[in-house]
Amino acid sequence: MSTRKNRKLHEALADNQWIRDIALHPTITSHHLQQFFDLWLIVRDVQLSPWVADTIRWKWTSNGEYSAASAYRAQFLGSVKTKLQPLIWKPWAPQKCKFFAWLIIKNRVWTSDRLATRGWARNEVCPLCRREQESAHHLLVECRYTRRVWGLIAGWVGYPQLLPSHWSPTHSVEEWWTRLGNPADMPTKTLRSLLLLVNWEIWKERNARTFNRRETSPTMLFGKIKEEARAWGIAGARHLASLTGV
Repeated sequence: MSTRKNRKLHEALADNQWIRDIALHPTITSHHLQQFFDLWLIVRDVQLSPWVADTIRWKWTSNGEYSAASAYRAQFLGSVKTKLQPLIWKPWAPQKCKFFAWLIIKNRVWTSDRLATRGWARNEVCPLCRREQESAHHLLVECRYTRRVWGLIAGWVGYPQLLPSHWSPTHSVEEWWTRLGNPADMPTKTLRSLLLLVNWEIWKERNARTFNRRETSPTMLFGKIKEEARAWGIAGARHLASLTGV
């Protein structure tokens, strides 16, 4: 602010002169008066030097100077880090697969158990195994069809740790996904892409049975997963390509 404008502001603040210059109007409401009072409390203790020009100081840096990096960091103040970032958002995979993963981990897909809470039409049992009530956790973790697919995948990539018989008991998709996606003796980046791929294909098979009355055996779905893994490897999933040998 220039020195001249600073002097004018100083004159307006002196003895609360700016208050006397406010013209009341019939349209002023109690809300306006509250805003006016709040402003008064803010400026009443302001001390200005009429012959000194103002300076601008950026509060998000130690030296008071603006930087694009500090402005970017300021946008995330108060945000909470999530463990889903390395599990689903960072690995290589198409965005639609990542978005689906986020939805099902948060239990936001319309499986039978969620439809039941709304009283909507639904199949009472899982369309893959036709034995148990469908839920997100059952579909990806407990279903015998899904476990058969994972057994084939474990033999294909040569990691018996992926066999369902080696999985620890879990109570939610997020718990299961987190445990399987943080292996102690497997390539982490590769496994996380593989998790996104397999679960996406299982969901597609579920939808094909539910809406199109088309069924694929676990062996045939395993073949589709291998083909899709090859396509992902060509598209840029280098870690996945190295694990599967495609």
